[in-house]
Amino acid sequence: MKQIKKSTKIVLCIALALCLISMIGSSCMQSNWGKTDVSVFTGSLTEVADIIRENNAAYGKNIQVTFTESTRANISFITLIPENASDDNPVPAVVCVHGKYNSKEMQLNNYVELARRGFVVVSIDMAGHGYSDQGIDELTHGSLGAEAAVEYVMSLGCVDENQVGITGHSMGGNASAGAVLAMNTSDSTQRIAALVMQAGTMGMTQLGSEQLEGMITSVGVGYYDEFDTVYFDSPNILKNEMGKSFIKTIYPEFSSEAVTEGQWYTVDGELASPAAGQAITEDTAIRLCNPKITHPMFHFTNTGTAFTLDGIYSAFGTPAGADFIPTDKQVWPIMVAFEVLGLIGFFMLLFPIVDILIDTRVFAGVKRECLRIKEGSSLKNPKELILVILTVAALVYISFTTFDKYYPLGASLVNPTTYPAQSDVANGIGVWTVISGIILLAVIIVTYYCRRILFAKDKVEIDNPFKTGAFNSISQFLLTMLFSATVVAIMFIPSYIARYVFDADFRICSLVVMAPELEKLPIVFVSYLPMWMIFYIPNAIFNANTRYMDVPDWLSTTICAVGNSLGLVLYIIIQYTHLYKYDSLWSPDGGMAAISAFAVAPCLIFAAYSARYIYKKTGNAWAAGGINAIVMCVTTIIPNGIATDMLFPF
Repeated sequence: MKQIKKSTKIVLCIALALCLISMIGSSCMQSNWGKTDVSVFTGSLTEVADIIRENNAAYGKNIQVTFTESTRANISFITLIPENASDDNPVPAVVCVHGKYNSKEMQLNNYVELARRGFVVVSIDMAGHGYSDQGIDELTHGSLGAEAAVEYVMSLGCVDENQVGITGHSMGGNASAGAVLAMNTSDSTQRIAALVMQAGTMGMTQLGSEQLEGMITSVGVGYYDEFDTVYFDSPNILKNEMGKSFIKTIYPEFSSEAVTEGQWYTVDGELASPAAGQAITEDTAIRLCNPKITHPMFHFTNTGTAFTLDGIYSAFGTPAGADFIPTDKQVWPIMVAFEVLGLIGFFMLLFPIVDILIDTRVFAGVKRECLRIKEGSSLKNPKELILVILTVAALVYISFTTFDKYYPLGASLVNPTTYPAQSDVANGIGVWTVISGIILLAVIIVTYYCRRILFAKDKVEIDNPFKTGAFNSISQFLLTMLFSATVVAIMFIPSYIARYVFDADFRICSLVVMAPELEKLPIVFVSYLPMWMIFYIPNAIFNANTRYMDVPDWLSTTICAVGNSLGLVLYIIIQYTHLYKYDSLWSPDGGMAAISAFAVAPCLIFAAYSARYIYKKTGNAWAAGGINAIVMCVTTIIPNGIATDMLFPF
């Protein structure tokens, strides 16, 4: 092994330092600098039931286990207990449920802010997401695990079981509604006392007066909600029949032309809002809010977070032993900043790890000679420049149109037994990735023959573009795949430290790096990785061939980055420009596609620069494509979970 270069050591140290700072900072923010006890549980529903029974015996409670026990179906959740909560001072508690995209940490804005305000909080991985198994859904009355989490938190000695609320975003709103349906029955002795729907409009349609009785309910419908603009005409929710029906569930005599935004209603009519940090005087009330935010902004803006905090404060008041903190005084963005540092550190690790491993004896055979830049390949040549512009324009256009068309079809175009990701986010991105890879192969071939025709008279040598992907032997191919897997495996080591030592991960909103469960990796590699390889290998080949003699390397790499990502960037711009201008999406079926594009586009930009770097170090386009494919596949599939308890579902 060659001596490691100083620059490689510096980059490695910076990357590891960023990961460590991220872990420590996230842990400190999550624990409110040691004032909140934080623990993560991952175990079976039977274990949860046993804990409830043990707590009943220890604290003299009688919390009934209404979910179905199972030793096979695992649920995962994080519990935050602030210092004011104790067996001698039981306080209100809140269960947080994330949406279709991602895992329990998507609710970090809410659980961090609620815990520092003195509430006990539990945030769950929904069924089939994060580290929870899909099987817990049917075992918890269709609540995606929320019912079990509510009964667990009710059993804690530091919690007042009569003051337990639940809040959910999007699909988490459906899960919250499922828990309310299961528990808030006329004969129930353990009812949920507060409900805050963060863009959970669909879930609200399931609830009637029986469930809402004795509960303080806040319903948030984003004015610019990507889904509710289509389903419920969200810009007019305060005036249309859907919005009025929510109020009439509690106040049947409601007859106004419009719901007053933020106004509390009881069975007898309007109710004055409580003072800041104080609870409503009635035990049953409902309000409807229509903040001018989008669907995901409920968990990524101060406005969305304040809505949840105000709903919980209105239900329970300020917990005993805690100080009231105004809802606009929020610190969760600091935790996000720490997590972004970890995300940057994770992706930075790729470069020094490639540097170090490629110079070892084990992986020396991965190296090939880089394809030299041909004389005459100049962007000053009008023929070359026009061809480049047309090629990039074609890639951008095709990316834009196929993402809008094939992403929404992703869930319906795959076999859920072979491709068992719980969320159609993973399958949608996977299908689009396959289509993009096939089209990119066609573009490479067409461009090659166009170049041969254009430069036939110039006597310019035109290399076969697939030369960069050629192997000397099968053993070199296998060694290249082992090299790619080893690089990624080392990159993910900090994510395991983050999970098991600091109860954290690396993320910004829906772009997430979390520690994969090892038993799920065979499913990811066999069922999903080929979908990503179909795109990232041709992408690396295209990248290796897009090099010109008269421009700096960073510029030719930027051309690749533009071809990779501009289509999705334009998709985002057009979707949201139309949404904010006309109160509706440009593509009505593209709500989740637009949200997902925020995570996919940065990955495609990174892939262009990482592929170029890896190719220059190895001369091997398969190594560049393989590393990018594994990283992007794992970061897409793992947070959204695998919806099967079987190890090999194919």
